Amino acid sequence: MKTLISYLLIGLLPLAALSQETESKSWRDKVQLKGYVKNMQSFQMVDLNYISHSNLIHNRLNLKIYPSKSFTIGLEVRNRVFTGDQVQFQPGFSNNVDFDNGLVDLSWLWLNESGIAGLTQIDRGWVKWSNDQWDVTIGRQRINWGLNAFWNSNDLFNTFNLVDFDYEERPGSDAIRVQRFFKDYSSFEIAIAPSQFDSTWVGAGMYRFNKWTYDFQVLAGWWNEDVALGAGWAGNLKTAGFKGEATYFHPQDNWEDTAGALSASISMDYVFKGNLYVMGGLLFSSLGADSTVNFSALANSAIVSTTPPSAKFLMPAKYSALLSISKPITPLINGSLVAIYSPGVNLLFVMPSLSLAVANNWDFSVFAQTSMLDNGVNFRNYGTSVFARLKWGF
Repeated sequence: MKTLISYLLIGLLPLAALSQETESKSWRDKVQLKGYVKNMQSFQMVDLNYISHSNLIHNRLNLKIYPSKSFTIGLEVRNRVFTGDQVQFQPGFSNNVDFDNGLVDLSWLWLNESGIAGLTQIDRGWVKWSNDQWDVTIGRQRINWGLNAFWNSNDLFNTFNLVDFDYEERPGSDAIRVQRFFKDYSSFEIAIAPSQFDSTWVGAGMYRFNKWTYDFQVLAGWWNEDVALGAGWAGNLKTAGFKGEATYFHPQDNWEDTAGALSASISMDYVFKGNLYVMGGLLFSSLGADSTVNFSALANSAIVSTTPPSAKFLMPAKYSALLSISKPITPLINGSLVAIYSPGVNLLFVMPSLSLAVANNWDFSVFAQTSMLDNGVNFRNYGTSVFARLKWGF
């Protein structure tokens, strides 16, 4: 309770200055509320002998308040109701979705019965002060230091799992972030994400600048019990996008230890005629496995779950390649495909999708996911899921 009170006091301290600023706008002009309601049916199967069915009703509320020219307050809430086989038969399902690894537990499991679970989570709650040169943000926020669309080796604070497609906003961090912007379009920032445990604190600084028509960034800090050093770039090779990022992690307490870890990712993307978008990416994770012998845990790893990975360990395989393709079939229908293959361990993950703009603010989408793995005996399917989702945004 003391931690919660301290956290709220720190986050609300800047509001004391608001009484000194007056604005002519009405409160209606200063308050913005957006969100959506989604209903998603899901079907999981390993073979056709048994197909499990689950349903998710997902409501999100995004509130922003602009009390003055310099201050912004943000509060975003997820309300979810799970029903079906997944809730009823998967051991520990309710505890898994109720997990909050922030400094303050802002997740409430208000319904937990046989076959149904209801959950409310605050995944954004921050106060921001800004002017022409500075941004200072305190609270639960998303600190996005990654450059690539999928694998972000520089994202020390809140990496995301590409398998969890339904979490569009992606995770946030309980942090303090200070940004300084310069006239030459460069910037410097420092972010600190405290934790309940000394071994899981994250704090780092990053400098961004532009050179040779490329955007570069360098970063350094501590990540859990490691020192982290990283860099990245984003630019173009002629008309193709070209991005890359890498971070090296080394134990803080033992500089002679050779157990450092390197995470590096690179990607290129191009838009062809007819708005056909193609992106390819490569990931190297020194901690990953490179053979089927030491890869038996893949079936329970992040590639087939919605657990967020970390910048240090984005994939359980040492080498991974990704291909993403998307194209508008008609003005109202869009199709896409994401495929990941990890050689050595012989892993294949495929995720096709099709989306339809039904009406203004209404969308219907169908997704599928399948994972195949070489278990040392044969190359077999470890599970296929199909999702049908209807979304109304407001």
